[in-house]
Amino acid sequence: MDYWFDDTAVSITYVRGLSAREALLRMDARISPGTEPEGEEGEIAAFEVDGGVILAEPNGFAGTVDEVIVRLSRGTAAATVFVNVNLDQHFVYAEDGVVITTFEPDQPDSRGGAHPDRLLPRMRELDMETKGDLIKAAELAQALTGLELPDDTIPTLVGVLPPY
Repeated sequence: MDYWFDDTAVSITYVRGLSAREALLRMDARISPGTEPEGEEGEIAAFEVDGGVILAEPNGFAGTVDEVIVRLSRGTAAATVFVNVNLDQHFVYAEDGVVITTFEPDQPDSRGGAHPDRLLPRMRELDMETKGDLIKAAELAQALTGLELPDDTIPTLVGVLPPY
């Protein structure tokens, strides 16, 4: 799983119970005709996995934008793990249109959201209450949504997001 976060800027969003198409439509993405990413700005790859979809957005951050994660989580749950080239990090967890908990994975003791401490029991299980990292944040997202990052590199669908 850690190869997703090696030397790159990426936003990975886990959405329980949605298809790739539904998730991209909720993000207002234009769905591309092919399944091979072409390097277009705003491109996002959707991987259908057992139980939902995982969205990989190179050099993007849409999954951390409140209006986007709120739309993705309506009627379900969604979690995003983000890192950029400056090593800025962010974790967002939302359920049924409400941003529950947010924090920076490298500083998990400073949390926000409607229920900032709700994830603490899970965070403690991962030994990340006061010291975390991106891999632990991804493990937390997977535990909360029940979804696992795919091993394959061919997405189910590719879309292009509007500017956020």
